[in-house]
Amino acid sequence: MARRKEHTHDEIRDMATTAVKRHLGGEPLDSLSLRKVAQAIGYVPSTLVNIFGSYQGLLLAVAEQTLEELYLRLAAKAQAPQSQTSESSRLEAMATAYQQFAFEQPRAFQLIFELKATDEQGLSDRHAQLIAQLFGLIESRLTRMLPELSTDQLLLASRGLWGGVHGLVSLALDDKLFAPGISIEQAISHHLAVQLKGLGYHKEALCC
Repeated sequence: MARRKEHTHDEIRDMATTAVKRHLGGEPLDSLSLRKVAQAIGYVPSTLVNIFGSYQGLLLAVAEQTLEELYLRLAAKAQAPQSQTSESSRLEAMATAYQQFAFEQPRAFQLIFELKATDEQGLSDRHAQLIAQLFGLIESRLTRMLPELSTDQLLLASRGLWGGVHGLVSLALDDKLFAPGISIEQAISHHLAVQLKGLGYHKEALCC
């Protein structure tokens, strides 16, 4: 076991979250435990409880880090130079990046949506901010494409649009898309096209 005070709390936090992400890179979450994480980094479980509050708190910290990685991936696509791509192309690039991230880190990706905040262990301010920022990327694109949408309409449109993307990605991750001959990329592209057309966006050629 590591000696007490050998690492700072921030260092132990980083070690623990890294250990969880390393585990999720090859093994399911249900084969992990607080004891196993503590053992992997050379500390006792009570040390992790002191830092994260609980095993749930540790997993929420990992989910937050994963969400930040996901946000940065999508933000890079959303902020492509105006002269190089259209707003609808940005949305499709964001959706493709979302799908690619999910397939690169499937267990970490699923962890974001499987965890639920509790009264004892709520979401951190940063966690909530990242969720808002991610939807903000989508809302920003839709605002430019459909400026006539009210605030409430924009909220509904962004959630409906991205909820469909997430649903398709989740089904594909579980190999339950059940669409022989149709790729996840094609399914996402079609979903976006249909949704945008339904919202009244006709400025660019959309697939039928």
